[in-house]
Amino acid sequence: MAPKTPAPKTKDRILVASLRLFNENGYDTVTTARIAEEVGISEGNLWYHFRTKKDLVRAHQYSLIRRIDTRLAIKSTPETVLDAYVLFNRMVFEEVWEYQFLYRDHAEYGRTSPELEGKVSRVYEQTTAMLEKMFRHMIEAGHLSMPDEELAPLADNVWMVIRYWPSFLRETRSVVKLDKQSLNAGIRHHFALFETHLTAKARAYLDTHAYN
Repeated sequence: MAPKTPAPKTKDRILVASLRLFNENGYDTVTTARIAEEVGISEGNLWYHFRTKKDLVRAHQYSLIRRIDTRLAIKSTPETVLDAYVLFNRMVFEEVWEYQFLYRDHAEYGRTSPELEGKVSRVYEQTTAMLEKMFRHMIEAGHLSMPDEELAPLADNVWMVIRYWPSFLRETRSVVKLDKQSLNAGIRHHFALFETHLTAKARAYLDTHAYN
C-alpha cells in the first residue's frame, strides 16, 4: 500500500488560494476574509500566518524571484541561441502567467520592502543584459541583422513589453485575468520589435516554437 501524501500545510494552502484569487480578481478586490473563506479557515488563522495582504505579496514575490533565478541561468551561445531564446520566452511568459497580479497590480499593492525592491531592480538589469547577450549571439550566428548600438534599447523594449503586458491589457482593454490568447498576443507584440531584422529561417523557427 502506497504511503499517503501529506495534506498541504495551511500556510501553503493560503498561498495557493491567494495567488489564484489575486490573479483572477485583482489585488484590491480580494480581502483576507475572502482568502480565509476560500481556504476554509478563520480569518484569525490566516492572520497567524500572514498578518496583511502585503505579507502575502512579499511571499509571492520571493517565490517569483526563485523562479526567475532559474530563468536567468539559461545558457546561450551563437550555436544554441534560438533554442535558448525559445526557452527564455517560455519561462518568462510562464512567470507572467503564474504571477499575473504581481506584473499587473503594482499600482495597487505598491512598495513592499527595500530588500525586495533591490532584488527586483537587479532582476530587471540581469534580464535586459541576458536579452542583449542573446541578440548579440543571434547576430554572430547570422540570424539577426541590427546595428550594435540598437541592441541595448531593443533589450529594454522587449523587457518592457513582457513586464507591462498584463498592466497594458488591464488599463486599455479591461482584461484582468490572462488567457492563452492574450498571453500569446504578448509574445506576438514582443517579437514585432525585432522580427523584421531576423532571417526568414530564424523567424519561422521562433514562430513555430515560441508560442504556448
